[in-house]
Amino acid sequence: MDLSKGRIRRFFMREEGTARRIGIVIPPGARLSGRQALLIDRIAADPRLRIVARIEGTETRRAPRLPPLAKGLLAAEGALSRLRWPDHPAQDAQALLDALPVLEGRGADGPVDVFLALGDNHLSARQLAMARLGEWSLSVSGVPAARSDWAMVDPALRAAGLVTVDILQRTAGRPEGQVRARTAYNPKPTAILTAAFIAEKSSLFLRKELGGTEARGRAPDAPPPRPAPPAPGTAALLGYAAHVARMAAQRAADRLRVKLGRGRAFWQLAAGHGDVLDFEPSQALDVPRRSFLMADPFLFEKDGELFVFYEAQDADERPAWIEVGRLEGDRLIPLGAALRRDYHLSYPFVFSDGDQIYMMPETQTARRLEVWRATDFPLEWELHACGFEGSHIADSNLFQHDGQWWLMTNLSDHVVFQEHSSELYLFSVDGPSLTGLRPHPQNPVVIGSDVARNAGAVVQHGGRLFRASQNNSHGIYGYGLNIMEIEELGPDTYRERRVRAFTPKDRPGSRGLHHVSFAAGRFVLDWSGK
Repeated sequence: MDLSKGRIRRFFMREEGTARRIGIVIPPGARLSGRQALLIDRIAADPRLRIVARIEGTETRRAPRLPPLAKGLLAAEGALSRLRWPDHPAQDAQALLDALPVLEGRGADGPVDVFLALGDNHLSARQLAMARLGEWSLSVSGVPAARSDWAMVDPALRAAGLVTVDILQRTAGRPEGQVRARTAYNPKPTAILTAAFIAEKSSLFLRKELGGTEARGRAPDAPPPRPAPPAPGTAALLGYAAHVARMAAQRAADRLRVKLGRGRAFWQLAAGHGDVLDFEPSQALDVPRRSFLMADPFLFEKDGELFVFYEAQDADERPAWIEVGRLEGDRLIPLGAALRRDYHLSYPFVFSDGDQIYMMPETQTARRLEVWRATDFPLEWELHACGFEGSHIADSNLFQHDGQWWLMTNLSDHVVFQEHSSELYLFSVDGPSLTGLRPHPQNPVVIGSDVARNAGAVVQHGGRLFRASQNNSHGIYGYGLNIMEIEELGPDTYRERRVRAFTPKDRPGSRGLHHVSFAAGRFVLDWSGK
């Protein structure tokens, strides 16, 4: 997704003339870092927000001082990372910031809604009264976002499997601060990459909260702010250096394996008996492997028979296609290739509308969403509709609820990291032709690497609505599975909660659980070996 207002407007909604007014807390003469500039650029491009002023905070809050060895290690890692991923250019954001009026009182143009603190400078108790919603800032695992490069050096934070990001809010009535919103992201292999990834992803998290329609306070169950971890000692630094060396060796081995054509079998299928509320991954029987990779299975029942559509791939870095088989007892009878293109296909979501059967596979490498209609089920399909041209879009579901069609999908807010596992978007739509698309006002309706990405179709069971989602944590794509109950779904509301969670311990011998599908009292999932 680019940073143009036109593109961002497609995925967010807010009435014209109600833009939230943002003030920036930053000292005079300060120069923006690339990560700070990225946040400013994205706020400036968001039609729900308007940057109106800057102010110098009169308080300074710093993260723990790093020892020289840690500074040197992170500086070297940062220099190497920038060879491949240069810093976001800061000139436009800096020009915007430099042109802002300096706020002394309430501002000539009206009150500020929120002050956003980008660095060490923060507002005094007196200054906090100048904004209706006080001062907001980002904290990464208890460390101010601007100084969070070293967070993943800490072995305890690496072991946690997720990097926690808080939006901290300070108001005149509560200057000590509170957590306004919290989410979590899957860490990258190194500290610098993790910090860059968090900076990119958390800008969307912050934008959503800034652009929210409610001027709400702290929720009764909001967690307390995380305390900052101590600066890493020598043992932690040596452990981190060993971790980076292992990651580099693994990456080199993977590149060599691909170059030699020695693909490592990864996702494979297993089938069992059970529904969305009582299935057990450990009880599923493995489906004999027919290709290098078998993933993203979808069950579809037709005329009393169960069909399994799945992603198939014959080697690393080659386009996958959609294969189909018939499930008979515990056997999968192969039927052949259902859909092949010259680009990568996966996530073959199959559904019906009346007497028509459709497939909506993931086609993100084609930079659009495609809907195919069966002309001779299950092996013959024709292109029916396309949407989201030019977008990075993955793992999409289409379903009806209370007479309304809904499209649920994972879009990538892509700058450097084309990653689809952190945000879930919702759109009302007229049906399989993808007409009448309208973004939900709470988009993205879910944020967080441990819950956001779709892992199968939306299921109606016992009068309740459920969504399978991925748990992407511990640096692993497809670490675990969740069953989320959709408790509220309407034109202006969306709320879900996790009711079941599975990790590799729920299927002994596995490294990850990635996707699950249900039909007629059966389930099929994919899993990866260690």
